[in-house]
Amino acid sequence: MTVQYLRDQRHAGVVQKVLEHKFPFPNEENPGLETINNVAAKAMAVGTHNGNDLFPDLVIVRRPGQWLELMAEIEMDDTVTDESALDHWKPMSEVGDLLIYVPTGMVPQAKELCKRHGIKPMGIRTWRFVPVWGLQVAEA
Repeated sequence: MTVQYLRDQRHAGVVQKVLEHKFPFPNEENPGLETINNVAAKAMAVGTHNGNDLFPDLVIVRRPGQWLELMAEIEMDDTVTDESALDHWKPMSEVGDLLIYVPTGMVPQAKELCKRHGIKPMGIRTWRFVPVWGLQVAEA
């Protein structure tokens, strides 16, 4: 197994946990919402940038139809970068409301990247795994 493979597996796990904890749609309270996980399999693009489709990690849509409600991009320690900001955050934030999830402790870097590149996300959240308790998500 390569380091990249292990990182990708961890990323997929974090995305799934964020979905389960924050966006478990449809559910009893929000039967008209649906969450689409683009990490498991690319299922819904929200637009294009430089000729490439934009696939946020999570896409929340309102049904019937496919009305974009919200997108979430979940980052790892090594993806809070200028490249992610320019290739993902900026074009996605111009399409609709975007939440950026970064590992705990990386909020200053994420805010600096947003400021430097003129990115206006709906919000920045942090995530971390806590032994026994599992995933914790907090507003930055």
